[in-house]
Amino acid sequence: MMLQINISEQDRWLSSDELCECSDISSALLLELVEHSIAIPFEGVELAQWQFSVENLLVVQKATRIQRDLALDWGDTALILQLLDEREQLERQVLMLKQQLKRFKA
Repeated sequence: MMLQINISEQDRWLSSDELCECSDISSALLLELVEHSIAIPFEGVELAQWQFSVENLLVVQKATRIQRDLALDWGDTALILQLLDEREQLERQVLMLKQQLKRFKA
């Protein structure tokens, strides 16, 4: 069971231990997620020093859910996350273009 956390604006960074605890994953799995660029530490050279953004928590939780539900390996899970991100970017672009077109027609 994953822990629910409340994160204030001042606490937008998580240590590797906090990320593991909040995502209910082991440090060995976190290493694997970093190897596949699913979780990307913004600071620190090794596991004990790594700091992650809160957005990484959401990505790790999404990745573990996708991997578990679809029984994929982590490489395939990373690819799916990348494709989902690209789809979201395209949806935002389409929405922005539709809004521009609406203003042009008015």
